Amino acid sequence: MSDNKVNIGKQDRLKVDAKDPGEVEYLHRQFPWFNHQKIKDAIKRAGPFRRNIEKHLAGAGK
Repeated sequence: MSDNKVNIGKQDRLKVDAKDPGEVEYLHRQFPWFNHQKIKDAIKRAGPFRRNIEKHLAGAGK
């Protein structure tokens, strides 16, 4: 998914790009007990939608 940092909108808030270090870092700050690779794995498993990723990570626990 190409991401133009100038054009932000609803789709940019709804989805997470696993290739964007800033987006992975944002999730890492929300779930600090997971390293970046675990978060990237969660994105692959749960899909690109932020809500599903957060639900997946919250269910994985500490």
